[in-house]
Parts: sequence; C-alpha cells; structure tokens
Amino acid sequence: MQRQYCGETGKIDNCVLGVHLLYTDNHPTNPFSCMLDSGLYLPESWDDDTDRRKEAGIPDDLHYQPDWQIAVDMLLEALANGIRFSWVTFDEGYGKVPAFWLALDALGLRSVGEVPANFRCWPTEPKYDSLQGPFASKEVGNVVRHSPVFYRQDWQKVKVKDTTRGKQVWHVKAARVQLADGDGNRSYPTDRRYWLTAAKSAKTEEMKYIVSNAPGSVQVEEMLRAAMARWHVEKWFERAKQLGGLGDFEVRKYVGLMRHWLCCRIVMYFLAAQTRRLRGEKSADHVRAGDGCVPAAAGEDHQLLAKNVA
Repeated sequence: MQRQYCGETGKIDNCVLGVHLLYTDNHPTNPFSCMLDSGLYLPESWDDDTDRRKEAGIPDDLHYQPDWQIAVDMLLEALANGIRFSWVTFDEGYGKVPAFWLALDALGLRSVGEVPANFRCWPTEPKYDSLQGPFASKEVGNVVRHSPVFYRQDWQKVKVKDTTRGKQVWHVKAARVQLADGDGNRSYPTDRRYWLTAAKSAKTEEMKYIVSNAPGSVQVEEMLRAAMARWHVEKWFERAKQLGGLGDFEVRKYVGLMRHWLCCRIVMYFLAAQTRRLRGEKSADHVRAGDGCVPAAAGEDHQLLAKNVA
C-alpha cells in the first residue's frame, strides 16, 4: 500500500495501483470481454526501499515504471505470444503522454485514445522553430475552436451503436495534426500526422478529444467506434468488483496480490464465456440475444483495452 492518487476514490489515498490489459470483440449484440494481463504499479518511493520491498515480497527485477511503460511492456508480451490487434484504445491518462504514442508507433499498433483538452499539437506545419505564440504548439481544445482546419468543417452525425436506451449518436469533426514531441522543456512536431477528432454527444453535449495514429484513409466512424469500445473496460471492472471480488482483498504480499488478480480474471473469463454461449443459443428476438456467433478463431485481430484500477 502507498498513499497515491486512487482512481477508485478520486483522491490521494492509501491504495494499490495496477495496469491491466483487456480484450473485447466489441460485438454489437453478444459482446465478449476478458482481462489478458495485470501488472503492479510500483511507486518510486518503494524502488530503493530494500526493507519494504523484502517485507512485501517484491521481485528483484520489478522496479518503478510509469504506467504507460508498463502498458507497452504488456503489449510487447502479448505480441510475442501471438496475439494480434485491430485497435488499441485507452483513456486520457495514457493518451496525454506523447512518448506512449511514439512507443505504439514503434510497435506498429493502430491505436485510438482520449486526450485532455490541454494536450498539445500543431494543426499545420510551423514555419519556424520558435517558441513564439504563432509557431508554438496549441492545446487541442483551442485547435478545435479556432483553427481553420476545424471551424471550416460542418459537424458530422455518427451513430456509434444501438443501446437499450436508444441510439448513441455523436457529432464529430476530424483533421490530421502533428503531435508535440519533446522532453517537456522544448517540443517539436512529430514527423508523422495523427488524427484529432472532436466528438460531441448529441444527448449531453459532452465533448471528447480523441487522437489516433491510424492512416489517413481510415474512416472517422471506424475510429470513433473503436474509441467508444473502451466502455467495455468500465463494464468489465464494474462486474468484476460486483461479481468476482476484484476489489475485495486484504493481501500484504506481491504473490498474494498476483494470485488474487489471476483468480478474478479466471472467474470473469468463465462468466463471460458462459454468457456468450447462452446468448448464442437464444433466438434473435430476445433482448441482447446472440445471433449464433461463435468466439473468434485463433489468429484473428482483436481489440485491446488498457485501464488503471485501484
């Protein structure tokens, strides 16, 4: 345990943080989701504290890494195990880190994720390498409001999916931009261009800023649906805590924590597999009934979702 920011309580609290990789096929009527991997986020204060590490059974080769680097290592391991992905998607906690985007590019993974409104980019190539306002990177919130590449566009209506409460519709604008690559003191535009999408909920007026390294030929609708598939992460964690005991542990050792997470993953996988099987046996007129589909064959592309949990 360490006092650190806890996403569960939304404040600095005494908690354990993990980085998790989840899979979903994002099927519109009979979805299947499961957790692929889990890793402990070790705070910097623990790294050189030999006594504390020994008492908690922390392995010698486990050291502090930022959460995005843990996620990259998990992706590497998944790729080494033969898993292939259609999309990797994540929340703004990962999306706000330019180094994470560059790592995903290096892995050749098509990715889409949210970024905060103060995430920086260049809507057009700067004419000069200068810190002066006209040539410096801009916050994406300001780019969407004031840049010609956005305000000259009309909002497009995109239906993401049908839900039990009706159609989920978003209004979107999208353009190709260059991200800010640098060490924090000085930034430079990336060589490649990325998609920046502004998505506004037709029902609530909620605004999301979404970045993707997908090629320019990819349709905005496809990127938006991939980004919104992260909803399955939220539902998985909600059900895992309600049904699988994910948050109900009082372990004090690393091995005990890993075993607890593994047991929860197995329980949730069993429940998800049986739910999918039983839905698939129902006739199509049942609410959320399956259409006889079967789990994807080995080797097919899958979507991977990354998420922090307390």
